Amino acid sequence: MKRRDFLKYSSSAGVGSVLLNSMPVKSFATPNMLPLMDCSELEDRALILVYLGGGNDGLNTIIPLDQYGLYRYHRPTIGLPDTGKGAIVNLDTTLALQDQVGIHSEMMALKEMYDSGRAQILQAVGYPNNNGSHFKSTDIWMTGGDGTSAYNNYSSGWMGRFLNKVYPGMHGNPNTIFQDPLGLQLASKTPSVGFISDLREYVAANLAQQDPAGWYSLVQSIGAIPHLSVPESDYGDQLAYIMSVENNTNIYANRITNVFNAGSVTSTVYPSTSLGNQLKTIARLIDGGCKTKIFLTQIGGFDTHSNQVDDGIPYEGRHANLVSNVFSSIKAFHDDMAFRGMENRVLTLTFSEFGRKVAENGSRGTDHGNLAPMFLFGSTVVPGIRGTNVDLNPSLISSNGNFNNNAQKQFDYRSIYRTLLQDWLGASDEALSTTAFNSFAKLPNMVNPNVLVDPSCYFDAYVKQTYLRLKVVLEGFYDTSTQAMHKKLFTKGLIPLSHPYGDPPYNYTGIESAGSLPPDTVDWILVELRDANNINTVIAQRAALLRTDGVVMEPSGRDYINFIDIEPTEYYIAVYHRNHVPVVSSVVHDTSGNTITTQNVYDFTTSASAAMGTSQLKAVGSHFGLYAGNYDSNGANEYEDYEAWKEKSSIPNQYLAEDGDGNGVVNNLDFNLWKKNESQVGVNIFQP
Repeated sequence: MKRRDFLKYSSSAGVGSVLLNSMPVKSFATPNMLPLMDCSELEDRALILVYLGGGNDGLNTIIPLDQYGLYRYHRPTIGLPDTGKGAIVNLDTTLALQDQVGIHSEMMALKEMYDSGRAQILQAVGYPNNNGSHFKSTDIWMTGGDGTSAYNNYSSGWMGRFLNKVYPGMHGNPNTIFQDPLGLQLASKTPSVGFISDLREYVAANLAQQDPAGWYSLVQSIGAIPHLSVPESDYGDQLAYIMSVENNTNIYANRITNVFNAGSVTSTVYPSTSLGNQLKTIARLIDGGCKTKIFLTQIGGFDTHSNQVDDGIPYEGRHANLVSNVFSSIKAFHDDMAFRGMENRVLTLTFSEFGRKVAENGSRGTDHGNLAPMFLFGSTVVPGIRGTNVDLNPSLISSNGNFNNNAQKQFDYRSIYRTLLQDWLGASDEALSTTAFNSFAKLPNMVNPNVLVDPSCYFDAYVKQTYLRLKVVLEGFYDTSTQAMHKKLFTKGLIPLSHPYGDPPYNYTGIESAGSLPPDTVDWILVELRDANNINTVIAQRAALLRTDGVVMEPSGRDYINFIDIEPTEYYIAVYHRNHVPVVSSVVHDTSGNTITTQNVYDFTTSASAAMGTSQLKAVGSHFGLYAGNYDSNGANEYEDYEAWKEKSSIPNQYLAEDGDGNGVVNNLDFNLWKKNESQVGVNIFQP
């Protein structure tokens, strides 16, 4: 991606100070240099999220060694020993005693990454008014809210809002500039609310099925066939959402398969676990050319109310196995990416819906708490420990056994996300406004200065977008009894999932396709934008779907089409269909004020004067439509169209250009359409 592809740049910002959230940065050892990156590097970057489902016990993950006595006071049974077998490992003995932390002996993968300068720990992360419900707290973390009444009920996810803002119109819309899903969710058949945009669209694809070889493969379908209509109700909204998830997943099936096959099989040994396999799959996808921006992985089992440790052996058991799996899998992933020469393209972050209470319960476990550490990994992060050890003094432990959130919370998780979206992925302040993170302070010294995004590279949107809303009617498909077009090709399952305009005379090279066709699809059409000052100059083309009411749709079913990397300004609009005479707008259409939610409609159906030339639209019922019968697609109804029809006459149940009325059969009705429109010629710009 070149600099010219960015629409806007934000004002410059200074280099971060050596204080993080008003606290000193410890073990800070990175080169003292200004950012060296080029803006084009942003194209290849990805954020890898690892969700620790159930509420990770932060106090048995990062242990304040200066308060070991208090730690064992609160945890006499499940507290890890400081000597002997399974003893706590001091993460960094070079720190001052009050800053030293211990880790579980099963977390040596974390220490190896820390010692090699590829790990950062953020102490005591949380949010105001912590919620103790798994469902609600996970929802809060995924939507970017908190426990206060003002920010407790977002209906969209922070990832969805961010991706929709900076890559508008691209999800569910593979194109030559961005062919991949914006987000990719692994290991869960339940789509995450985090990927729901502010337009209530799921902006990711879902990889949930693991094959025997230990890779995650695309779920081709969630088992539902497209509904022919969606009711206007809450149920209808949910049904439409489920259908959009399936459609988005299927749209990207071939692309994900292709990049996966293009990626090399790793020689790195991953843990034979779900998380290990998820990360192994991501590494291969990236190696194969996948440019997805946010990957969401997950591992469950952290709801350790009981048997968190083995009876009498606190360094063994459920939690030990979990943290071993997490950090070993992440280390394998980053070692793999380094071996592939791609570690500078990824940054990994762990999170959990909440921590556990300070004191153990009576079942060798811990109950729902609040604050917990977060971990960042990769050569792209500033290594070290951020913040100070939590204080285990009973006076700072609330009556319900939690940390005093107001006194001990050191980082709001939204500051961390805000920082990574800007310093790692390059989002401008304006782009961040849609995430609800822009009011939170950015944290310095999270992203390595070598790869820190320079403010001159901040962008609001990845590329320019021109949005177009359009209405077109086809004479041959029009039903005067319903005053709309029929969808017999759709009902018979004859419409291809990829556009049919790659062959002559169109020779269109776009890659538009649909995972499953939206309800009420009539057929594919081809739309052009032509220069307002020279109508013979084609600026852009897009294959799109036509709905029964004449609305032109993106393959995802959105009721507009967008042209990517095209300047929004005035254009003539040309429309082609494979067996109708094409038309061009009689006047230029201004797209400069259009947005993803609001576009002015150019309507070819209201008047014959909507098309350039004389009698270029035919009155059909209460509308005006394109003339049928152009079976050789040359822009004119001539004898050659009759010859084409004659050759295919009586062929049933195929998708043929000679099927002028779109009922799936070439017969005399199609001949009659051509005959009554014989000699109809489009304007000269359509001649091949």
